[in-house]
Amino acid sequence: MTRRPLSTYRLQISRDLPLDAAAELAPYLADLGASWVYVSPLLAAVHGSTHGYDVVDHTRVDADRGGEAGL
Repeated sequence: MTRRPLSTYRLQISRDLPLDAAAELAPYLADLGASWVYVSPLLAAVHGSTHGYDVVDHTRVDADRGGEAGL
């Protein structure tokens, strides 16, 4: 059975909102009616990047955004 999203919410993952903090928002977002959450960017970016889309390594989750453990 394929699950289809009823509604989605996007979170901009950054040093200020790393993956573990984003995970803590899940119950609140569900209360708002979001059935799925889209998080980006995740890949390793230039050190100090605020937007994270200047990827330098497609094989690693950015440490500033929570790294592999946060994912």
